[in-house]
Amino acid sequence: MPITIISASLLGLLLVYLSYDVTTHRRRSRTSLGDGNDAGLIAAIRAQGNLTEYAPVGLILIGLLEQSSANILLVSGLAAALVISRYMHGLTLGKANGPNIYRIISTSLTLLMLLIASITGLIDGVSNL
Repeated sequence: MPITIISASLLGLLLVYLSYDVTTHRRRSRTSLGDGNDAGLIAAIRAQGNLTEYAPVGLILIGLLEQSSANILLVSGLAAALVISRYMHGLTLGKANGPNIYRIISTSLTLLMLLIASITGLIDGVSNL
């Protein structure tokens, strides 16, 4: 399952970076637990949390589609969309004043990826009953 392992590895590296960012903000604000009402720490926590909320479901779907009869180009595209969108979101969350176009695009891309992967999985699963 090379597509899944590459995607998971890239997302794992992003999680390490985002976790380091949370730790850095915690040290700076001297906040051991919670967010201390620190805007930078809140943004760092949400960037990390958002990755851990969306990436697992996306990776599960990609892995299952990769193991099924789904088109390999479709699976590769879905994996690329997940990785790109999560990097875009994680690296820009809390970094812009006002509307963050990268956050809007990345959220939309993630949800579109999940929708396409879910529908493809349903079709594939039902056709193999």
